[in-house]
Amino acid sequence: MILIGNIIDAAGFVLFVSSTGLITGGTSGLGLFLSRQTHLPTSVFVFIINAAMLLVGLVFLGKRFAFSTVLSTFCYPIAMSLVEYFAGGLLITEDVFLCTFMGGIMIGIGAGMVIRAGASSGGMDVPSLLLNKYLKIPLSTAVYIVDISILALQALQTPGDHVLYGIVLVLIYSTVIDKLSLIGRNRVEVQIISQKSSLIRDAILADLDRGVTMIQGRTGYLGKETEVVMSVISSRQLTRVERIVHHIDPSAFMVVNRVSAVVGEGFTYPPAADVPAEDDGQTGRV
Repeated sequence: MILIGNIIDAAGFVLFVSSTGLITGGTSGLGLFLSRQTHLPTSVFVFIINAAMLLVGLVFLGKRFAFSTVLSTFCYPIAMSLVEYFAGGLLITEDVFLCTFMGGIMIGIGAGMVIRAGASSGGMDVPSLLLNKYLKIPLSTAVYIVDISILALQALQTPGDHVLYGIVLVLIYSTVIDKLSLIGRNRVEVQIISQKSSLIRDAILADLDRGVTMIQGRTGYLGKETEVVMSVISSRQLTRVERIVHHIDPSAFMVVNRVSAVVGEGFTYPPAADVPAEDDGQTGRV
């Protein structure tokens, strides 16, 4: 997935960005600026920048980060070089808007696949992470600072309309990356109100291996104390939960909410060893 993602990313950049005079952010944008100054291939500068940032990341961010970026560090410039060699002169369209749109889509898909594979594209991600680590700047803000700086650098030698298209390009691929990173991570929150809440709780823990939170509540009409069973599950597990609840208490009331992502133990990283089994997966942010 990392290899294919880098090839798609490189193809989108070469076919729709560098060949049409557009600008972009990240390592590609910086490499493109240097290429237009020296008339050397963009892939050469991308490789140099990636290699340098890999060493910086190894020193300041550790071996784990360096390991996650090493494949993209070499795959991306090599893929870019191959596309430049075999299709660098290919002009698919002269429509700048179409180039902006298609370039943004392809770059977003490629970069999103790399992220989905658990890797990093490296390069100018490193300065963003360093700003976050040492200056405590939020990572999203740090990424924008780096990208805007690179766009501003290229804007000095680019016509005004191409600068605006470049900004649109960055917005498109950023949106695609965000959307792609959430595919398959959607979860469902269920809240179950039942007089047999303890039995339902035990069944979810045993049959689905999902965490459960018990919430104290009170009925609105009669004012009776009750317990609400709350759990976050995958969409595929919803039918099983409905069957469990109906089997234990056919009169139970169940509310289902779809959430875009869940961050926490049991979902984005393994549960801590000292977390009791019944709390597993319910300590994250929904």
